[in-house]
Amino acid sequence: MKHPYLSIFSTLALLCFLAMLAVTAIWMYVPIRIVYHESSLVRTELSPIEVKEHGHSYFLTPEQKWAIDLIRYYTPIIWFSCFAYLFLFFMFGGFERLRLLQRQRSGA
Repeated sequence: MKHPYLSIFSTLALLCFLAMLAVTAIWMYVPIRIVYHESSLVRTELSPIEVKEHGHSYFLTPEQKWAIDLIRYYTPIIWFSCFAYLFLFFMFGGFERLRLLQRQRSGA
């Protein structure tokens, strides 16, 4: 095999793309489900944390608040890290393709 790392880098690119899709889906649906479907409309002992969404108060448990904070903190980190890898993957791939075309033209 002439370029053994090409398959490794391509697999990483596919995994990054899938991670971006998964994180985006989680970011879009999980906080909505927690806030609008699983939260309490009144403050209770189990739900002491207030979250305001669109002018309405919802009360969450500490575990629910932790899950929302975790999603809101790590989503941009994962998404933009994967985006940076994909950007570099395609840029270096494009530069390599241009270099090979130039080499083919000069050799022919």
